[in-house]
Amino acid sequence: MPEPFTDFIISILGEELGLVGVLVVVSIFVFLILRIYLIGIRAKDAFGSLLCIGIATMLLVQGFINLGGVIGLLPITGVTFPFISYGGSSTLVLTISIGLVLNVSATEKINQQKRIAEKRN
Repeated sequence: MPEPFTDFIISILGEELGLVGVLVVVSIFVFLILRIYLIGIRAKDAFGSLLCIGIATMLLVQGFINLGGVIGLLPITGVTFPFISYGGSSTLVLTISIGLVLNVSATEKINQQKRIAEKRN
């Protein structure tokens, strides 16, 4: 492995945890992406919706490219696997992105509570 802790972290997880470990990690990753898409779909604000869908798509493409490179379907490009691979700037950008998604989700919940309170009054 040229860079086992960056590009090939999934293969190292497969070596250490086996197929079940890799499936758990990929399942959690897919669940995260689906939840971000759901937040984007439910958002009433167009900007928040597009922001969430864009972040989910960014995570999906980044994970797909990394997994494709590890299993040999795609060329190795140096793209890290989100939140698991070693990479400071990648982790920073992904953390900020998840913070933006959480902000959209919290804003939608606050607005929904306001609409419910207005209907009662």
